[in-house]
Amino acid sequence: MPFKTAWLFRNPHFQTIWPALFRRAQKPAYKRQRLELSDGDFIDIDWCETDNVDAPVALLLHGLEGSSDSPYIHGVVNVLNKQGWRCAAINFRGCSGESNRLPRSYHSGATDDLDEIITLLRERQPESAYYAVGFSLGGNILLKWCAETGRKNPLNAAIAVSVPYKLAVAGQTLDGKGLFRRLYRWRLLSSLKKKLIQKIELGTMDHDIAAIKRIQSFYEFDDRFTAPLHGYKNADDYYSRASSHPHLGKIQIPTLLLHARDDPFMNDSVMTEQTKRSPRVKLELSTHGGHVGFYQPSWNGSSYWFETRISDFLKKIEGER
Repeated sequence: MPFKTAWLFRNPHFQTIWPALFRRAQKPAYKRQRLELSDGDFIDIDWCETDNVDAPVALLLHGLEGSSDSPYIHGVVNVLNKQGWRCAAINFRGCSGESNRLPRSYHSGATDDLDEIITLLRERQPESAYYAVGFSLGGNILLKWCAETGRKNPLNAAIAVSVPYKLAVAGQTLDGKGLFRRLYRWRLLSSLKKKLIQKIELGTMDHDIAAIKRIQSFYEFDDRFTAPLHGYKNADDYYSRASSHPHLGKIQIPTLLLHARDDPFMNDSVMTEQTKRSPRVKLELSTHGGHVGFYQPSWNGSSYWFETRISDFLKKIEGER
């Protein structure tokens, strides 16, 4: 059933901002694992275990400038862990509280990192059943990787929430006019620029700090840094090649897409009922919900619809397995 909430809470900016800034989900009892990558860098994974070492594993992939400590990650880990699932919250490069070693970082098309992470985990725990849940940027990476792996995909199922399926559209939307767009842009760009400057100060890379501070748009940031650091010609090439939208028809595992038409990080053209996708991909498109919001206040306490929907979907697939 699509997400529904009282009319008072339907505003997309409320749905987006309230959970991001004011939610206080209990921090899971994490135990950190560091994976050394083949290129000399590292990825930190925060595990929330159970007593059952044979329990299925849910991999959690955060969004742009998020981490394993993002409120939405805490919420899903808490729900799944209580139901007996083992959870592995992945911190993309440079997102675990420590700057990564190389000039490159993470980005919307970093399927190479996800592939290496899952390969390493399965080598160490080959008997476990693996599932994955990606949010926003993390969801785009997950879907694109699922398409690239096709029938060789080792996951039992995947879920993607509030994905910027068409990166160019999302970038243009966030670079547009309006108070809330300026707020979202300022918050995310400030964090991205801060990490770049930290790398320069650590000697990891060499760039003009003053020029970085002057960047005012996602397009400029991606054109000057994201694209060249990760093998793309320019921002347009990055947006085109890293977007998951053109590849949804290639996914061969059960996959659930949760999306809101009013997501303020993009417009409603990025995902519609007519979007070409594999028969294995189920779309649940809600009228309201904002960006990774889906907040439902009630007299008995607040809840987040996507947590229940994720839990129900994973239990169904695991039960069938």
